[in-house]
Amino acid sequence: MKKHALSAVSRAAAIGVVCLVAGTGFAGTPHNDPHHRSSLRAQVTMADGTDRRVTLRGVGCTETMCSRVRALDTEGDDLWLDGLASIQAVSHDATGPIAAVFTFKDGRQRQASVIEWHRVLYVEGPLGLTSKLDLARVTRVDFE
Repeated sequence: MKKHALSAVSRAAAIGVVCLVAGTGFAGTPHNDPHHRSSLRAQVTMADGTDRRVTLRGVGCTETMCSRVRALDTEGDDLWLDGLASIQAVSHDATGPIAAVFTFKDGRQRQASVIEWHRVLYVEGPLGLTSKLDLARVTRVDFE
């Protein structure tokens, strides 16, 4: 195999391992928890001002979904997706962790930074098509 091709394969394998270690612990399957819901309906306001109604299927990196029910912050704490009312004041960093204010359904708010490997939202749109949204392109997420 050529050096360039081997480098690309090595990089993809490393990204996959990081997603698995950061979010799951199960080989190849996104983290799931029977005590938390997935497939959450939400209104997403994009950085360009457009709104999208989506179903959040999970979070992960650009390569793969790592969790259906939670994101991890940089302190190692769980941000259970089904407990969120909204995500706002999202930083628009091109790489690395994403800082935001998380408002929970019980009214609490918390400033946190989501790890780089959970910054991509895996969403399904109204036509059933699944896509990836980097949180850096989002201004606000309101959960139903």
